[in-house]
Amino acid sequence: MGRETETNINLNEMPDDESQQLQRLILETNFFNIPQNLIEPSKHDEFEYTITVDAGNSHHTVHTSDSSAPESLRPLLEKLSAIAKEGNSQSPAV
Repeated sequence: MGRETETNINLNEMPDDESQQLQRLILETNFFNIPQNLIEPSKHDEFEYTITVDAGNSHHTVHTSDSSAPESLRPLLEKLSAIAKEGNSQSPAV
């Protein structure tokens, strides 16, 4: 079992350009219309993702993996993964 990484992103706390890029990716992927569970029987050594978007009255979660993610979702996964890595590489405040 691999290591879990959780990242919470508040678009209101991000620089405008990055926030707008994420909003654009969410719209372009048609995120709120992607089926909730895309997980297939797990393949060895692949990442699984749970992405939840809360936008006003809209709330949607998608569970997917490297092999089951639709092509349209990949740019959003890549951006969110980069943000998560960036956040986890910072040292904790003392």
